[in-house]
Amino acid sequence: MADNESNNGSGTHHRAEPPSNTAPVKRMVDSPAFKFIILGVLTLVLMIPLLLVYRIVDERQSYSRQAVSEVGRKWGREQSFAGPYLVIPMERMVESTNRQGVKSSYREEKFAVLLPETLDVKSDVTAKELQRGIFDIPVYNSMVRYAGKFKAADVDQLRRNRFELRLDEAVLAVQITDVRGIKKTTDVLINETAKRFQAGVGVKSPRGRGIHIPMTASQITDGFSFQFELPVNGTRHLQIEPSGGETRMEMKSNWPHPSFMGNFLPTERSISADGFSAKWVVPQLARGFGQLHIVKDIAPLMRSNLFGVQFYQPVGFYDLVSRALKYAIAFISAVYLMVYIMEVYVGKPIHWIQYVFVGFALLIFYLVLLALAEHLGFEIAYGTASLATSVLIGLYTSSALSSPRKGLVLGFLIAIIYTLLYLLLRVEDYALLIGSLAGFFMLASVMYMTRNVDWSGYTIIKESDK
Repeated sequence: MADNESNNGSGTHHRAEPPSNTAPVKRMVDSPAFKFIILGVLTLVLMIPLLLVYRIVDERQSYSRQAVSEVGRKWGREQSFAGPYLVIPMERMVESTNRQGVKSSYREEKFAVLLPETLDVKSDVTAKELQRGIFDIPVYNSMVRYAGKFKAADVDQLRRNRFELRLDEAVLAVQITDVRGIKKTTDVLINETAKRFQAGVGVKSPRGRGIHIPMTASQITDGFSFQFELPVNGTRHLQIEPSGGETRMEMKSNWPHPSFMGNFLPTERSISADGFSAKWVVPQLARGFGQLHIVKDIAPLMRSNLFGVQFYQPVGFYDLVSRALKYAIAFISAVYLMVYIMEVYVGKPIHWIQYVFVGFALLIFYLVLLALAEHLGFEIAYGTASLATSVLIGLYTSSALSSPRKGLVLGFLIAIIYTLLYLLLRVEDYALLIGSLAGFFMLASVMYMTRNVDWSGYTIIKESDK
């Protein structure tokens, strides 16, 4: 009787093993293509801790803004000036009829706001940095000098709209974003007569902040000149509104890193290591609005035509770290490709857990960069963090591949990629060009080095095959 048993001569019988069906599956799992897909999935999974790194950067940047706000509350916030305005309260009776035909009347209140014919502003700014914890906040003390003149107001023109002018309530008002920055009570010269500024804008304005002096009817109808000084403290930037028919502004400061901001750039500027000086000239035609405004609230007159200087800190490392994080996925993918190519060429497999450790090292780089940048500055922090990460991954892969030479080459290549990333961060205008060319070169290199790889897994290039 035929059966599946056989005698080996010792009386012991063995059952024949059935043919294995696991060989194709094992070959697929061990193939380079499957490992390549696993690395792609692993790269996407690393986006989860990458988002946590993003959040840490945002939190640190929030702490920085909080430090600026705390210093601003005590020293003085970002300062903007608008005016001086000649503000004349007006009122008239307005009749209206509703849908049912019922007539009613109410008293409408508005302000006639007249702007000066000429306005000259000079500002001498002494800037410095105050430390709040680990943060350095640029602050300044400025003596702002105003001079100009108002022409005689055409009150008859205002009365043509049936407005009743309350000339006895007219004021000369200056809007200031943070009046707490004013450190000294000051006078204003009106036609060489001194008057003391009073708190507030002098008229009903829920959002208006500033100072004012009462005006007389004769000064309004005859015109007048004015001159005053305002010693103010502020933080980060100083701006003015071009309120004059022609506005001229001069600013001098010891701050060596000005960033000119707003709708108008200086007509003249000089910047050196000892500070800067700048001049602006804004004619009425460029300003875009006339000399008379009829408004319900004077606060919106401090509009988007502001111009001035930001006392820039050339160490905006939070923005640089955030920009570096935008390249993180591409960076991790590039390093994984290099490690994988090393694995294929050496012929010794690297476990996917080891790839996880490499990915974590690349993520820790951003935390080290952020932490060091807050104390040492971005350049030193970037060089230290990138060198440490390159050495760490190079030593780790040299042990995993049992090839110190491959680990040295890999660490060198990672250092080159970090150098490329630094260029992308510093030359923002050419970031797309540099990034696209580098990406094309890296892709071409990977295609060339893997041109003989059997992705199905039947053969793998080994060190001895090169």
